[in-house]
Amino acid sequence: MAKNSPHYPLTLEEVEEITTAFKEFDKDSNGSITAQEMRECLNRTNIEHDNDEVDSAMKSMDSNKDGKVTFDEYMSFMVKLVTEQSHKKERKHPSKQQTKKK
Repeated sequence: MAKNSPHYPLTLEEVEEITTAFKEFDKDSNGSITAQEMRECLNRTNIEHDNDEVDSAMKSMDSNKDGKVTFDEYMSFMVKLVTEQSHKKERKHPSKQQTKKK
């Protein structure tokens, strides 16, 4: 994916997966996710959760604090999450060039 893309550093496949997940959460297809929709989706897919976890996740994603998460908020959160995970992997497994002594 191009560096000037709003979804950089995600691959096309990751963007598609995230988009599909958002659509699964957004049961009424109104372009935003509520905490209730998230809970219902987690229940449908038999993913264990508690209300505090859902509320915490929603607060983390809801950048304008209106009580719902839009696709843009969801995608921004996921880009940040993937970027953080990528950096953690890089720190655990530095390239051979970085570890060679001069």
